This record gives sequence, structure tokens and C-alpha cells, in this order.
Amino acid sequence: MSSTSQDFEAEGEDLTSRLRMSIVEGIYPPGHRLVQEELADRFGVSRIPLREAIRTLAGEGLLRSLPGRGTFVTALDIEEIDEIYDLRRLIEPSFAEHVTERVSRRDISRFAAMAEQMDRVAETGADSWSRTNLAFHLDMYRLSRLPLRYETIAQMYHRLEPYSRFYVHRTYAYDRVQHEHKAMVQALVDGDAETLATQILAHIEGGQTGLHRAWENSRDEMRSYWAERA
Repeated sequence: MSSTSQDFEAEGEDLTSRLRMSIVEGIYPPGHRLVQEELADRFGVSRIPLREAIRTLAGEGLLRSLPGRGTFVTALDIEEIDEIYDLRRLIEPSFAEHVTERVSRRDISRFAAMAEQMDRVAETGADSWSRTNLAFHLDMYRLSRLPLRYETIAQMYHRLEPYSRFYVHRTYAYDRVQHEHKAMVQALVDGDAETLATQILAHIEGGQTGLHRAWENSRDEMRSYWAERA
């Protein structure tokens, strides 16, 4: 592969990553229609890599293209959200044994520091908390060295993230979430895969219950929250 091709490929991957995070962080919220001219201007790119990035993210389920209408950020209904949680419940605990086998002391120190950082949400802010939270889970699962399983779960996290952010920050669910984060870190310290799997499952179930309540009680507020971030 020529250096020019490599540069083009790297540019495309960077653009895909930047656009993905703009969706995950709610800059382009669920249901938002993407305008290629605006995206090209925002990211300083031409249409060709932009189309490739859009195609990649559509394949991940973050975007949906509707003939004659355009490309939209995927908006989930409560049944789709529940399906994601059900799949997470099946997949995520299976990482525990592999992670506890491969985690290093340095890794554990990093996860403990991330949990401590999330304790300071009043200082660091909601966006920083959410970025750290996402990294906490995905970095942990990446240690499993199960790339196909990891790719599947990462896509689920990305699709669910705008909804999770609203739930955690608007309902102030930090105490429960942080208790579970710290229990996961302690399970890693102890090398206890069974406890880690149990805590992962509790984390998923608590998130699903909390998001359900937020959905039922605050759908109008949820739309306002996304409008504020756009």
C-alpha cells in the first residue's frame, strides 16, 4: 500500500471515529438528520471520506439512511433499548473470566483511578464523567482479547450511550453506578471472575431499570436534553 493510500485510510478512520463520538456524545442526537455539507465543513473533509464514514457508521447501526429523505442518527424505541440490554446481559458477564486472567496491576490501578475520577462529577462535569464511564467498561472488555465479542458489545454501548447519558445525569444515578464500578475494581483486585460477572450483571440490570423509569417519566425532558446538546 502506498503512503498516499495509507494516509487516506488513516484520515478516513479518524473521521469515522470523530463522527462516531459526535453521535455517541449527543452532538448529533437520536433522530437528527445529517447534512453532508455541514459535516464536511465541520470536520474539514471532502465528500468521499465523509461518505465512507457514514457508510461505516450505518453498518454499525448508529445511522440509518432512508431513500429520498436522507441519513439520520438512529433513534431507538423502548423495545430496541430492552433488546440491547437483553443482549448485554447475555454477553458481558462472559468477559469476566478472560479479563481477570489477563488484567495487570497497572490496568487495575487505571480502573481504580477512573472510578475515583467519576466520584468527582461535580468538579469534572457530566461529559467528562460519561467519557470516563464508557472507557472504563470498554477498556476492561478489550483486555479479554475477544475481538468479535468486543466489537459487538462496543457497538451496543455506542448505540445506547445517548440514552444512558440522559438517564444517569438527569436522574442522578451516580451512587448506584459508582458502587458497582468500585465493586468491579475490587473483583479485579481479588482475581474473582465470578464476582466480577455478578457485578457486571447487576450493573446492566440497574441501568435497564433506571432508563425505563426515565423513559416513562421524562420523554419530553429527554428530547429537550438532546436539543440542548445539539
